[in-house]
Amino acid sequence: MNKIKAWFQSETFKQKFYPEFTRTMWVIVSTIIYGIGVAWFLEASQVPLYTGGVPGLGQLVRDAFYVWFGRDLGPNFLGLFVIVLNLPILVLGWFGISHRFTIHSLISVLLQAFILSWIPIIDMGLSDRSDALAASVLGGLLIGVGGGLALKYGTSTGGLDIVAQYLSLKKGKSVGYISMLMNVGIAIMGGLIVGNHESPSGQIITGGVIASYTIIRIIISTVMVDRTHTSYHFLSVDIITASPQAIVDQILTKVYRGVTLMKVEGAYSHHEKTLIYVVISSYELHTLVGLVRRADPSAFVVTRPVKNVFGNFKRKTIA
Repeated sequence: MNKIKAWFQSETFKQKFYPEFTRTMWVIVSTIIYGIGVAWFLEASQVPLYTGGVPGLGQLVRDAFYVWFGRDLGPNFLGLFVIVLNLPILVLGWFGISHRFTIHSLISVLLQAFILSWIPIIDMGLSDRSDALAASVLGGLLIGVGGGLALKYGTSTGGLDIVAQYLSLKKGKSVGYISMLMNVGIAIMGGLIVGNHESPSGQIITGGVIASYTIIRIIISTVMVDRTHTSYHFLSVDIITASPQAIVDQILTKVYRGVTLMKVEGAYSHHEKTLIYVVISSYELHTLVGLVRRADPSAFVVTRPVKNVFGNFKRKTIA
C-alpha cells in the first residue's frame, strides 16, 4: 500500500502518467459530445444538416447515392466511412503534427465511428421540419464544444480537424477559421446535391435552405471551437517571486520558453523581488502555473492576451 501511495506522489506520476490519463479522458468526453451533436441533432433533422470534416463528407456521399442512384447505404456506412477516410489523414498527423496527437486522434475516430453508426439514437423531439433551426443551433454548439475540447487537450476529432491543425501549426492561423472555410464547401455541396430532391428523410428541401441551416451550424461551431481551443493564441505572463532561479529552471526545461528577468520592489513592504516575463501559447498556461506553484506557492502571477508575436518565438505542436 505504501508503495502505491508513494507512486501516486512521485514526479513520474505527476508529470507523465497523470497528464496522459487526463488527456485520454478528455479525448473520450469530447468525442462523445461531438458524436451526440451529430447523431442526435443533425442526423435527426428533417432538413439535411451537415457536420464538418470526414463525417460531413460521409453524409454527402451517402446522400448523393440516395439522390442520384436511389440507393440507401445503410446505418453503418457513416461509421465505416469515418474510419477508412481518416487513415491517410492520420498519417499526415503522424508526420506533420505529433505522434501523441495522432494516437489520441485515432482513439477519437474509432469512438466517433461507434457513436455515429452503432449506438441507438435518442429522439430529442426535433424531427419536425420546423425544428431545423433548433437542431442546427444545438448540434452546432455540441460539435463546437466537442471539437474545441479535443484540440485544447492535445488531440482532435480526426479528419479535416487534423488538416486544419496542420495548417494552423504551419501558418499560425486560427483552427476554427481554417475549419470554417473547409466546412462551408461541404454545406454548399450538400445544398447542390440534395436541394430540390427527395432526401433520405423523405422531404424535398431547396438547396438554399439546406446550405443556410448548415452554415448557421458551421458559424456556431466555429465560434465555440475558437472560444474553447486557444492553442495558437498567445499570452504574456508576469511572475513576481522571491525564488526566481527555481522557476526559471522549470520554465527553460519544462515549457521550453525564453524568459526576461527584472528586479522589482514592493511599494508597501519594500522587499526586493524578481519579475519573470515570458510569452507562451495559451495552452501552455496550465503547465506554467503548475510549475510556478510547486516552486513558489506565494508567487504572484498575471496574464495578458497577446495579439501577435514577431521574432524568435517557436510555434510548437500541442501534444
